[in-house]
Amino acid sequence: MKKFFLAAAVVGLMLTGASADTAKEVEKLAKQYGCSGCHAVDKVKSGPPFRVIAKEYKGKPNAKETLVKSILGGSMMKWQKIGKKYGIKIKMGYMPAQHGVNKQKAEKIVDLILKLDTK
Repeated sequence: MKKFFLAAAVVGLMLTGASADTAKEVEKLAKQYGCSGCHAVDKVKSGPPFRVIAKEYKGKPNAKETLVKSILGGSMMKWQKIGKKYGIKIKMGYMPAQHGVNKQKAEKIVDLILKLDTK
């Protein structure tokens, strides 16, 4: 029984470390591509936090496609209603298309966002 609890604790620590690493990588890419002006991992800025985005889209069949489309083509008034569901108020009504990000980079950003721990 002790071995089970020890193994569970080690796995838990490994998962926490992976989640922290993912959050750091998201922050790095957000800064590199200008996303951090409106988004942060855990706090509301002009746009929703990346962790809330992950919570909203994780497990949805078209999540990656939808989020990549939002990055590349922008979005309008998308988070005003969704934000209420998570108890956050989004200040900005639109996200402009991110012309400095190509599809491959957008997919990498989305993959990392969707890997964030949402518990």
